[in-house]
Amino acid sequence: METHEFFLSTLTTFFVRAGFAVLCGALIGIERERKGKPAGFRTNTLICLGSTLYMLVSEFIFTKLGILNADPTRIAAQVVTGIGFLGAGTIIQSRGTITGLTSAATIWVVAGIGLLIGAGFPLLGFLCTILVLLTLVGLAKIEPRLLGKCHFISCNVIFADDGGRTRSELATILGEHDVDLSELDIERINHNTSKLRLQFCDKHPSHHRFLTQLWKVHGVIEVTSETKPNTQ
Repeated sequence: METHEFFLSTLTTFFVRAGFAVLCGALIGIERERKGKPAGFRTNTLICLGSTLYMLVSEFIFTKLGILNADPTRIAAQVVTGIGFLGAGTIIQSRGTITGLTSAATIWVVAGIGLLIGAGFPLLGFLCTILVLLTLVGLAKIEPRLLGKCHFISCNVIFADDGGRTRSELATILGEHDVDLSELDIERINHNTSKLRLQFCDKHPSHHRFLTQLWKVHGVIEVTSETKPNTQ
């Protein structure tokens, strides 16, 4: 009878906490996925669930199995250490520029939420999830009010159309800096030269760091810009 009650108690604890972990990780993951971040829906869901499972293992070893000399915080501490390697993988250092810090920080927080849920505080974990979403979505909307509105100018990139290699490298750089590739305007100048037209904010340094990288792309001939009185 005691074995049966132990099984039901363990199963109930698992499903409740694992369910909250999947929910919280998925909510944050959806926001990341919509912005096209490398750590998106499935990644954040699995990170949160995995952190919860490790915390559950710590609890079951300490309380359910009666191993009193076990330290329930040791596995959780290893999760905190290990998640740093996963976060580092989302940070892209390319051509002297670092991107992906927000994604790495999100992974770190999601792991913390998973540990919180696994420790037996699913409602607090859900509250932290709401706070994370408010930070990612809400701050992005009020950022222009805090830092000032963006001032956009047009930029023309003349490049050699060498079988698509230069286009691919340009798209990679712009994608790393959250430039909407669907709004890029490319027109052919002659049989081996094309012009890429895009807009960028010249007011905030973080919004136009990619310009120095464009000059380093093999095949880029010229980068020119002209002022356009457009704010957002």
